[in-house]
Amino acid sequence: MADSPLPVAGREALPLLTLDFDGVICRPPFGRNLGIHRTFLDPAAPPPEATVYPRWLNVPLDHLRFDLRGPMPGVAEALAALRGVRRLLVVTGRRTSPAGWLRRYRLDGFIDGVVVNDTPLKSPHFKLRALEALRADEHVDDDPRTAQLLAQASSTRVFLCDWPRNRDLPYAPRVERVRDLRDLAARMTGG
Repeated sequence: MADSPLPVAGREALPLLTLDFDGVICRPPFGRNLGIHRTFLDPAAPPPEATVYPRWLNVPLDHLRFDLRGPMPGVAEALAALRGVRRLLVVTGRRTSPAGWLRRYRLDGFIDGVVVNDTPLKSPHFKLRALEALRADEHVDDDPRTAQLLAQASSTRVFLCDWPRNRDLPYAPRVERVRDLRDLAARMTGG
């Protein structure tokens, strides 16, 4: 489930903050986050299975879809600040690892590891199971469906990065909105 984590010596005592990748760290194409789902899932319903393409097809498709995207504004500074107070793991619904992308933008040094979706589950249920297995204290996402499911079905503290398509929805009280990672870093570090 995880790429080999980066060294975390002395960091084990810090709370674990997991981060979605697209729309939180990586900028969507043309600044428009069209992958946001505005309908919620029933936490009591069985998780639906995803369409999973073979790895030989996923890898080139993901390169085409993601390689030209850059980081969100201020993400390096935000990750640097968060790294001082949290262990940071990327937990992505992607089927291929963004580790190379993180290296290209010199963000890999802030991240303690990457967890990709190697299950038959769609992203929200994959993240629910991954966060439970990791015992994540906190999670940051941009998708309302994922944030709502985590708030309803886990004990993880949930932060939702603001995007126009995730506004004005009836979220559970446990979903906490933040403008972006810079806002979250300022809240967590008192800066």
